[in-house]
Amino acid sequence: MSSNDFQRSNLTLTFLIAVSIFGFFLSTFFVFYPFTQESGFAYRKLVAGTAFTILCVSGMFASLFPSSCSAIPKFKKHNKQEKSDAPLHKTTFEAHHPPCDNYSTHILIVGKMRLCATCSGLMVGAAFALFGAGLHFFGNYSLGDPILLFPVGAAGVALGLIQSALPKYSNGLVRFVASILFVVGTFLMLVGLDNAVKNVSIDLFFIAISLIWILTKIALSERDHQRTCSNCIAESCPENKKMG
Repeated sequence: MSSNDFQRSNLTLTFLIAVSIFGFFLSTFFVFYPFTQESGFAYRKLVAGTAFTILCVSGMFASLFPSSCSAIPKFKKHNKQEKSDAPLHKTTFEAHHPPCDNYSTHILIVGKMRLCATCSGLMVGAAFALFGAGLHFFGNYSLGDPILLFPVGAAGVALGLIQSALPKYSNGLVRFVASILFVVGTFLMLVGLDNAVKNVSIDLFFIAISLIWILTKIALSERDHQRTCSNCIAESCPENKKMG
C-alpha cells in the first residue's frame, strides 16, 4: 500500500469512528431524553422493521461471500518467477483468509471446517436479530423496558467494536462471540430506541448509524489485515514480494 493510500485509509477510518461515536451518544440521548413526539405514522414498525431486515439480510449475504468485499490480498501470481511459491499460499482459501499462521486467530475451527470467526459471528448474530425483529416489528411482541434493553445492546455494540480495534487481544472464539454481540446489541438498541421515542424518522436514523458501525468494524478489520501482511517477513509470500 502506498503512503497516499495509507493516509486515505486512515482518514476514512477516523471519519467513520467519529461518526460512530456521535451516533452512539445521540442515540443514547434520544432514549433517555425522548423529546421527540410520536410520529403517529401507522406503519412505523413495518417501515423500521423492513429497513432493519434488509440490513440484516444484506449483512448475512456479505458474510456468505466475504471474499467479494474483503481487503485481504488475493495473493495472485504476478510473474513466472513466483510460480514456485505456490506451496506457501495456494490460490484456494479457507475462511477467505490465506493459510498463514499470522491469520490463525481469525479462524474458528468447527469439526473439520475452518471458518472466518468474524463472518460466522455476524451471520449467527444476524439470524438472532432477524428472529427478534420478527417478534418486535411484525409480531407486535414487547421485548422489555427500553431503559434496560438499550444499555445492554450498547454494551454489545461497544464490545464488538473494541474487539476490532484491539485485534491482538482476540482469538477465533473471541472474534466469534464479539461479532454475535455486536449484531444482537444493535438490534436491542434499536428496540429500546423504538420503544422510547416511537418515531419512524429516529428509527431510520439509527439504522443508518448501524450501517456506519458495520463499516467502521470492517475498516478496523481491514487495518488489522494490512498490518498483518505488512509485518510478515516470509520471503516466499507473493504479497511481500509485491509490497517490496
